[in-house]
Amino acid sequence: MRLSNEIKTGIVILAAVAVGVIFFARTASFQTGTYPLKTYFRYAGDLKEDAVVKLSGIEAGRVKSIKFMYDPDTRVECLLLLNRGVRVRKDSIAYIGTAGFVGDAYVGITPGGSPDFLEPRDTVASEDPIQMRELMKKADKIADGLDSTLQEIRSLASNVNGVVTDNRQGIDNIVANMESTAQNFKEFSEDVKSHPWKLLFKGE
Repeated sequence: MRLSNEIKTGIVILAAVAVGVIFFARTASFQTGTYPLKTYFRYAGDLKEDAVVKLSGIEAGRVKSIKFMYDPDTRVECLLLLNRGVRVRKDSIAYIGTAGFVGDAYVGITPGGSPDFLEPRDTVASEDPIQMRELMKKADKIADGLDSTLQEIRSLASNVNGVVTDNRQGIDNIVANMESTAQNFKEFSEDVKSHPWKLLFKGE
């Protein structure tokens, strides 16, 4: 039995409508299968929209949007869409991590321990990532502090020379250890300044 062109056209149209209905149903199901939470960062690094959201290291949603907020101070607001079955405790902390070696940034959420859970549109407390500039400042400050302490110990050892003869070896060991520590901090600081990518390698 041969089908007329009109029947064939009708079958094609019905098939297209059926595919559209199935696609719409799946999309609607996906949209209603999530709920929003907010979190705020003073520094968001390389975080982008549609970045993965992880709870306890497991993918649990996506970053829906990122925008600036200016009241009371400049912050970055991140709207997170979490899967409906995912529950976030009230004392959980959101942070920004990096997947693998120079990988994409994601929002991680700690498991928390509160018996209570956040409701849709609640805000997750956050912890800002360490900025390279601040890390270098801290390393330099520690190294400078060790240098200053070394000078004080040397001065003290020189002033009490002869009085603490029995402890001279111990003082020399302390000075040697602090010199080694100070040198290590300086080498660390210089190495990271020259190769900042080394700090980008973070485990999951």
